[in-house]
Amino acid sequence: MAKTDSMRVFEILKANRLIGLLAPSSAGQCLTAYETLFPLGIVLEVAFRTETAADGLRLVRERHPDALLLAGTVMTRAQAHKALDAGAAGIVSADYIPSVVEECVKADVMVVPGGLGDCGKQLAYKAELYGCDFRELKVKHPFQWVYKLFPAVTKTQTYVELASAWRGPYKDLTVIHTGGVVLANLARLAAADPAGIFCGSALTARVDQPAGMAEEAARWISALKQAVRA
Repeated sequence: MAKTDSMRVFEILKANRLIGLLAPSSAGQCLTAYETLFPLGIVLEVAFRTETAADGLRLVRERHPDALLLAGTVMTRAQAHKALDAGAAGIVSADYIPSVVEECVKADVMVVPGGLGDCGKQLAYKAELYGCDFRELKVKHPFQWVYKLFPAVTKTQTYVELASAWRGPYKDLTVIHTGGVVLANLARLAAADPAGIFCGSALTARVDQPAGMAEEAARWISALKQAVRA
């Protein structure tokens, strides 16, 4: 059986552990970011905080039909439908929003709710929608066995330890750390969660200077490698 786009992007995320978050001001920025980051193994997440997000997804898929992208900050069923229609391989939210989960599970597309709680609730609801139990969800739909830790870092607190706590009842859970993740703390966070995936907007901050964006990406990749060796 051919792998779905969700399974393919999930495998890349697990292997390379980096997501570049972009709130695009133009569709062309999505194309530039994708063409710069994806060859380096970094998945692009296009935030639906701007009107050009869906157009950006479509443009990338038109130029690269096999492109694998995430749609982020998806907060409503309508946004989820729009992102899926534009070709997103996975949907990411800032919170656990049941209607978004419903829309994505119906399409059998990876959906990643976020927060500091509700991890088990969203897994249970996914399993219910698929008509299976937890164990079957993890085995049959592994790209749904995922949650976003958000915010991962604040001015006064780091929540990376929640990842290992969740993996007690939800063995081998994939955790995406988002919010406050920067190059300066990446190695420390990655060492604390060796299985974690890390998302940062700094990876796309120089989207209008592709060479500079590639240099920043190289620094993040190096920091991850150092954390693995430590």
